[in-house]
Amino acid sequence: MKRTFAAVVLLAALGVLLKLTVKEGGPAIVDRAARVETSPAAPAFDPEADLLARYPADRELVRRVYGEYRQNALAIERTDGLRGLKLLDALGLEAIYLYESHPGDFGRLRETLSDAASAEILLRWREYFGLKRADDTGRKLVIAEIGRLTPGQRRVASKYPNALPLLLTDPAGVTDLVDRWSGDPADLADALALLSFISLEPGAADLRSALRTLDDHGTLALNAFRVQGLDGFALAKLYGPVLDALGRSLPLDQALILLRVNAPFVDELLQSHQPETVAGHLRHVAAAGLVDPVGGSPDGLRMVVEFGERGERALIQAGPDAADVVFGDFADATLRNQAVESLAEHGPMALAILDKYAADPDFREILRADGPAVIPPIARADAAPEALALLKSKPRWSWSERLAHSVLALSGDSGQATIRLIKDDGLGRVAELEKSDVEFQQFLPLYDLLHLANVARRGHSPTSGEVTWALFDAGFVILDALSLAAAQPEGVAASEAGRAEVRAAVKQAAEAAGREAVESATADAGKALGRRGVAEGLDAATDSVRLARWWAVRAAGGTYQVLRRLPEALPKLTVAEIADLGRGLCARAGLALSTWGPLRFLKDGEEVIRRIPPGKGLKYLGLQATQATVGVVGFRKMEEHLASRRSQPVH
Repeated sequence: MKRTFAAVVLLAALGVLLKLTVKEGGPAIVDRAARVETSPAAPAFDPEADLLARYPADRELVRRVYGEYRQNALAIERTDGLRGLKLLDALGLEAIYLYESHPGDFGRLRETLSDAASAEILLRWREYFGLKRADDTGRKLVIAEIGRLTPGQRRVASKYPNALPLLLTDPAGVTDLVDRWSGDPADLADALALLSFISLEPGAADLRSALRTLDDHGTLALNAFRVQGLDGFALAKLYGPVLDALGRSLPLDQALILLRVNAPFVDELLQSHQPETVAGHLRHVAAAGLVDPVGGSPDGLRMVVEFGERGERALIQAGPDAADVVFGDFADATLRNQAVESLAEHGPMALAILDKYAADPDFREILRADGPAVIPPIARADAAPEALALLKSKPRWSWSERLAHSVLALSGDSGQATIRLIKDDGLGRVAELEKSDVEFQQFLPLYDLLHLANVARRGHSPTSGEVTWALFDAGFVILDALSLAAAQPEGVAASEAGRAEVRAAVKQAAEAAGREAVESATADAGKALGRRGVAEGLDAATDSVRLARWWAVRAAGGTYQVLRRLPEALPKLTVAEIADLGRGLCARAGLALSTWGPLRFLKDGEEVIRRIPPGKGLKYLGLQATQATVGVVGFRKMEEHLASRRSQPVH
């Protein structure tokens, strides 16, 4: 009972104590709460400070991307960390586009950012990624292939960003080239410019072929490109061993022109001879002073090799057209030999006659039988119509020229008639008619009439010229007879004295006109060769254009002289013109060249066009190849590379 009462009293005392305690503590709690309410606000959360604290080694990067992109930077950092921020720094708005629209591509690019070089590549190619928004396939291909580059290859691409398409096409080959030639910036720039001409659309084969040529022949191949453009590089690829065998014995530009012009025959020689043999022939051409004529005809080297000294003489006398006539007009071995002999002996005169009458069966017959001796009489007779035209073109005639015109007009001499005469009566008969000296007995009365009778007595048919001179002589005989009938002997004496003077003057006038006509006909022979060479199988419009080009080359000094001036022309050509100029020979060498039309992209529903500025040429291409920013050339090469890859699966 006592214990129970004591417990109740204790509980009551505790209750009173608790109540007193609550009353005394109330004001203190209120005051503390008041003090809390009146204290300063707690500091707000600072995302930038948080990022800076999280990435102390990349503070500049964090400040840059957060200051420019804010919430986008925070979102990318939450999912992709520091690499995401680096990708955002490199690509800018394009990274945000990929992050929101193509997160898979964003993730693949993020994984490539394993070093500073990768970020540099993406930074340089930022504009291109922006232009490829509408091309999901192309973008995925580029991202995948950049990811497969080694650190060393990425360093090359970061230093020469325009070379990235070349690196993606042949990573090892291009990297080796850059490493090998990095010590000479000029050589490296020219090498990269050269490789930029090679189309990547067919794949890596053509690029690798060009790289092998640079590997095998080094600066020789590069110098060939410098002096003869893409044709020079193609020649180095085709005939590198020949050029190596030549060494310094022949200037490179001359060697390239000789090989370029005579390529078909050089190909024949190389099928059965060593490159050193071909190089020996070229050295001989240079030693003989025949570089110009041999470099002016595709058969010039063949002429020297197959006909030796006589072929060389023919080229010296008649120029490069001699080879065109010999191998273009005469397939028969005997006729070809006679043609070479004629050209070696009579030069331009033979060139004109051989070209004009090559298809005439009678001419071929007498050429086969009598050789070079048939050329002069045919040339002199063939000039008669031209001599008449030349005399007619003169504004004032002397009395001897007037008489010469009359005689030539009556005689009707022509090369065709002389050919028939040689065939029917032999070369001796023509030699008799073609005596250039005026002999004493020719001044005798009735000489030409008696000569005409002798011709008939021997069974020959008189020529129209003999008949004309006989009539001319008969006129003096009639004058003599009239003078005698009039009992004026002094008239006969005067007639006989004047006969020599008149006859000699007429012959001299006719021969002078004939020589001028032969020279004119010889010059026209070159034009005829050009017309014949380009007209076959062409319509009239194409023929006239080709002929105009051919004659422009001839007027500029011939093929060799034009090609020698190519180094002067190359800097003045556009990139597209240089590629078009070398397209044919590069195709023979197995190298496809790029086309340089404008590039068209679709961005935000609008067409964006990128083109090489008008007038920019080889120097521009070299600068583009080595500059730090990516230009139109880099875009063009990347488009070609993607075209070759679209059929391959992307993983």
